[in-house]
Amino acid sequence: MAEKFTRFQPSGSKATSRPGATLLELAQEAGVSIESVCGGSGKCGKCRVVPSSGADRLSAINDDERRNLSTEEVDSGLRLACQAHVVSEGDMVVAVPEGSRRGHHRLLESGIEPSIALSPAVSKVLLNIPPATLADIRADDDRLIDMLNAEASVIANITPGVHRRMPHALREKSWEATATLYMNEELIGVDPGDTTSDLLGAALDVGTTKIVAYLVDLTNGRTVGTESRANPQIPFGEDVMSRITYCAKNQDGLEKLQKSVIDAINSLIDRLCANTERSPDDILEVVMVGNTAMHHIFFGIPPTHLASAPYAPAVRRPLSVGSNHLGIDIYPFGRISSLPNIAGFVGGDAVAVLMASGLYDDEEIGMMIDIGTNTEIIAGNKTRLMSCSCASGPAFEGAHIKHGMRAATGAIERVWIDPSTLDVHLRTVDDAPPKGICGSGIVDAISEMFKCGIVSSSGKIVPQSNGQERIRDGSDGKPEFVLNTDEEGGGGLEVSVTQNDVQEIQLAKAAIFTGVSTLLRKLGAKCSDLSAVYAAGAFGTYVDAASAIFIGMYPDVPLERIKFIGNAAGSGARMALKSVEARKLADDLSRRVEYVELASETDFQSEFAKAMFLPHRDVNRFPTVARAAGQIVNR
Repeated sequence: MAEKFTRFQPSGSKATSRPGATLLELAQEAGVSIESVCGGSGKCGKCRVVPSSGADRLSAINDDERRNLSTEEVDSGLRLACQAHVVSEGDMVVAVPEGSRRGHHRLLESGIEPSIALSPAVSKVLLNIPPATLADIRADDDRLIDMLNAEASVIANITPGVHRRMPHALREKSWEATATLYMNEELIGVDPGDTTSDLLGAALDVGTTKIVAYLVDLTNGRTVGTESRANPQIPFGEDVMSRITYCAKNQDGLEKLQKSVIDAINSLIDRLCANTERSPDDILEVVMVGNTAMHHIFFGIPPTHLASAPYAPAVRRPLSVGSNHLGIDIYPFGRISSLPNIAGFVGGDAVAVLMASGLYDDEEIGMMIDIGTNTEIIAGNKTRLMSCSCASGPAFEGAHIKHGMRAATGAIERVWIDPSTLDVHLRTVDDAPPKGICGSGIVDAISEMFKCGIVSSSGKIVPQSNGQERIRDGSDGKPEFVLNTDEEGGGGLEVSVTQNDVQEIQLAKAAIFTGVSTLLRKLGAKCSDLSAVYAAGAFGTYVDAASAIFIGMYPDVPLERIKFIGNAAGSGARMALKSVEARKLADDLSRRVEYVELASETDFQSEFAKAMFLPHRDVNRFPTVARAAGQIVNR
């Protein structure tokens, strides 16, 4: 029987039609990027496709699709790719609308990095070893270890497998050889001749939505290459909780998630080496950071227990395993290491950010905020540090927002509204025609709507006498504010902010500010006491700080106290790669930081309810906003 295909238009890419597979799975196999913010759970409604041929070979439309699609859309043949299963063999043609295609995803790679003295865990020692003679018939391993002890005062164990390389390496250059050591305790390599100038390592920031890899020359500490890509685990679940659930519900779930991230890392290493004319075999160590769930999945540790009380991680201490143990394509006897975790939802990436920010050594009280699906906050100074994790949800990544999307090509990232006319001015990623709105854009939009009185302090969209054509009833009967029409934006799509969108951001920002206020209360401090607020990560870099303060997401501090530190998690990973002392600091910090479980706080619910208001029910906590907005915040 001839093979049957599902072809996706307009790209023309195809995949073998398999009964039981979803159109989203077939699209992934065909290399077609379809937006799927919820990871295929049927919640976000972003993966809209139109089966133009062979639609009768698909499962019947289900409740998730009816919830996300209007009656008109269902009647026109729209389906959610993640919910439409192939039920019978045959050829199909599926159109992927422009709004469902995932564009170039903007990823943040750089960040602040303090200078640090070089003391990497891997080191090399050049040895001139007395050759074997009839008068000295010591074995190669004894001869090598004795010389290491004599020349470098090192007594090391030899990694199993290195012995196979030893006889040739010692004799090729007349017994001149370079020994490679890990932590001055383990001999992980022997090379013929002098290779002391070749000392490479890699640092990894394994985030929920992106992975960044850095190639570092450990002889001078210079970063010689950087590569990044979206985390391929996204189709399995947009946030850590959905990925943990995937692991729990699928017998091979952990294996699939681990393989996807390892494969992605190997592809980044290949690109790094190709661009710098190096070999993966030259990379001696990789240091990774990630949140606790990403860390566990990376090392193949079951993460399912993180999803339920008491949310204790399986591993806090730093790990170091052989590269072959994980299948990462570097030097075969190299090491894969991690920074320590703090708690179930505050991982090594937060420790890395803390190191890079310098907050741990500040005299005055400051705060670090790394906003994402799971927002980590650390507050304090050199005397005391406290942390918490806020379930801010995936709204800032575009989930549960009607026209939400990641910060990819065509995403609205900045919004300005004229208060007198309600005319809207937009800026999009890559200056492309608007196709949706990303996290920084939705925060800007709601802040501007609040300033103009379009949104009340309770979050309600209210009628206006001016610009009334932009405020209308949406398909759900609730009001929405139109940012861009089909006629505006040079061919872009219609994008609006709905009443439900406002509520999603209220929920997210309330979760974050509840964490902020809880930590400050426990430290006996107020927002005005914060000497610095370190805004980390992509969202912290691209969001307008004034907008974040105006809606009550950031603490109300003068803008000059907001310090944008970029991808500080990657910076912390590089610091640890370059310095054993930095690793000792990371371990000390992971023990020092006190973790606060917000859900167990007695006033959590009441504080959360107050933080649901814009900027807050108690406007005295946001005096800057109160002065700027005046009568608006009191509506």
